[in-house]
Amino acid sequence: MVKILITRHGQTKQNIDGTVQGKEHGEINEKGFLQIKELIKRLKKEKIDKVISSDIPRCKITTKEILKNIKIPVEYVSLIREKDNGDFIGKKHNEFKWDDLFGTFETRKAPNGENLEEVKERGKKFFKYLKDNYADAEETILVISHGAFLKVFIGNLLGMSLYDSIFKLFIEHCSLTELEINKEGYRFNFINEKNFLNNNPHLQNNTKSKHKYNQI
Repeated sequence: MVKILITRHGQTKQNIDGTVQGKEHGEINEKGFLQIKELIKRLKKEKIDKVISSDIPRCKITTKEILKNIKIPVEYVSLIREKDNGDFIGKKHNEFKWDDLFGTFETRKAPNGENLEEVKERGKKFFKYLKDNYADAEETILVISHGAFLKVFIGNLLGMSLYDSIFKLFIEHCSLTELEINKEGYRFNFINEKNFLNNNPHLQNNTKSKHKYNQI
């Protein structure tokens, strides 16, 4: 059985100011680096064998900070990138309305972007990749990705609708979720563990972005 530890990149300036982020967007802020620092302390309690990270810069920076302290192989993959919001990237969330887009909550998308159903399909492919390649391994893998992708990925494995995955799951910056997989199935041991972040007084009771849609 393989143990998958799942985390989200450190907080960015754009998470706070309400800017839609894309492949090249996302400047990790001071708080984000503090979150990464506490995450590293927590990860040192685990025996991690490998990192699988999104290849988007905010995840790569998070990964590189971890690798300075924990020397393990890393694989950067595009499959676990954040939801692509196309022409909305770089705009503030108050400059457009998601509800004005054509389609349902699950199928609507920004021009030249991606919808949540497509994100879910990427998540299914990633789970198949993990199961096919690691289910028999006695290893611990750290996965570093993004808010909306992780909500959809985890929510789908829990049997949740896309709407509930986005609005009822909390996957906060640098929190940890533990998933175990074998050939017969999988189980979650915990989701969005974040108590360790409060070891730093600058992070206590203040781990969420104030923006409702920061995750997508």
